[in-house]
Amino acid sequence: SRRQRLVALEPFSSKDLLVNLIDGPARGTVLLYRYADVFFCGCTPELLVRKRGNEVESMCLAGTCPAGANEQERLRLADELMADKKNRAEHDHVVQFIREVFRRTCYDVDVPATPGILPLTHVQHLCTPASARMLEGVHPTPAVSGTPVGEASMLIRSIESYNRGFFAGACGYVDGAGDGEFSVALRTGVFDGEVGWVYAGCGIVAGSVADDEYDEIGMKLKTVLSAFDGEEEAAR
Repeated sequence: SRRQRLVALEPFSSKDLLVNLIDGPARGTVLLYRYADVFFCGCTPELLVRKRGNEVESMCLAGTCPAGANEQERLRLADELMADKKNRAEHDHVVQFIREVFRRTCYDVDVPATPGILPLTHVQHLCTPASARMLEGVHPTPAVSGTPVGEASMLIRSIESYNRGFFAGACGYVDGAGDGEFSVALRTGVFDGEVGWVYAGCGIVAGSVADDEYDEIGMKLKTVLSAFDGEEEAAR
């Protein structure tokens, strides 16, 4: 992952940012957490887990390409993404992890063998839905912490020059019946009303090209940045 410093031309509030994300073109789960005068806010496309009774759902989201300038280009890029060995390998790491966790702790596990495409404004993702009955412990996934999770997490901490804080954590709720929904806190930032840091990341696997991965993060950063620049379209 990487982070980018943001300095506003004039003070802003958590309400300003929240409303701009909700009313703007960014799609996903909008989240906000305040602590003292600092707030963590963003719009994430990735569901970690949703529980209703004994039924649970999750989402394997990894592998990215641009959305394209028109529908014809979007479909062409989506086909290329589906056929790309690097992105399919990156996606398969997450699918295998989620499938194995579900199989250890659930029954009636349903994780399709072939992913679909989740098209957004500036990016598209390989996406595989996962469902089962009963669940515990699916976070962190390889999409945000690498694999094997423990070893990769330690390596990331030694490589990245900053503390991720809430970025890539689990954000959601649990009700009195034990049901709830949690998302992975991606496409997010931390702010104090004048300055802030916005965060995004990508999956590095065999076959990754550094320049391509850097550009992918840039597309993802636009999700939060769109709440400041007033553009009509934002990366989702």
